[in-house]
Amino acid sequence: MLNSLTDPLVWDFELFKVIDPSRSNGSLSSVAGTIGYIPPAYTMRVTMAGNVYSFGVILLELLIGRPAVNEGRELAKWVQSHSSQQEQPNNILDLRVSKTSTVATKQMLSALSIALACINISPGERPKMNTVLRTLTRI
Repeated sequence: MLNSLTDPLVWDFELFKVIDPSRSNGSLSSVAGTIGYIPPAYTMRVTMAGNVYSFGVILLELLIGRPAVNEGRELAKWVQSHSSQQEQPNNILDLRVSKTSTVATKQMLSALSIALACINISPGERPKMNTVLRTLTRI
């Protein structure tokens, strides 16, 4: 997600806005999302729940070691299908990290539960970002 300690590669995970220059008030003329980070049932409105969903996808990328879209399949949908099949959650974690120690695996599983909450299909069921931050800080 970073090409150095100071240069983020992820800056537009939910929305890319194009402002209509012909209007003096800078009204929004079109909105396009980035595939893989767009929440389900996207309504073309910027919402906190949509941002939480997109953050959850980034967290999944870090935990699983796969991009948001791989071979045409969205990571969030892939993880949701595996979690609904009662598969062992640690089987989907990035083994390059999780196999380093049991502590790392435990921390990753805790972060995975947060990511799953963030990508909940229902926007109203997603946690608030301050809750996500507090929980991640405790891990």
